[in-house]
Amino acid sequence: MDYQMRHRRANTPAYVFWVNHRPFAKGRGYKSYMSKVREAASSHGTRIIQGNDVEVEIVYSTSISEGVRTDIDKIIKPTLDALQGVVYTDDRQVRSVSATVFDKNIESLMAGRVEHIGRLFYSNEETVVLISVYSDSRLEELGGEASVEKARQQEWNRQFDAASRSKDFRSAS
Repeated sequence: MDYQMRHRRANTPAYVFWVNHRPFAKGRGYKSYMSKVREAASSHGTRIIQGNDVEVEIVYSTSISEGVRTDIDKIIKPTLDALQGVVYTDDRQVRSVSATVFDKNIESLMAGRVEHIGRLFYSNEETVVLISVYSDSRLEELGGEASVEKARQQEWNRQFDAASRSKDFRSAS
């Protein structure tokens, strides 16, 4: 028998954003990483979630070798701390967190929506962190799943169209 240890929630994140910065759990890079996470979240028009239904998914995509890159457990705390005051008031509102390392040096299989995970595969950056924040209460404030998905699809199409018109994109095809 299969048991799912997840809360019931919509499959559409209230917020999705990417950070092109290596996560650090301490030291000089810690504040810089937190600043980049806050900046990315703020640039996506986030408003603070009031409900206690926050779930966070973190995907750390990297080409840094396993012995040098940041460990998965050291990515969670600085990411949650950085989101505090920008996405939610306090990390006590977070009821679930999942974190995944996607090692670009190893052949892997990932499933997901291309507009959400495409940058993980195709970025020239050494490190990309995808952060998805789920909150059904915030999703409803944004107009519901269909409305949020439609707006994201339109934005993705706009960005894709702009990229396909660029000289670099045309010369690569």
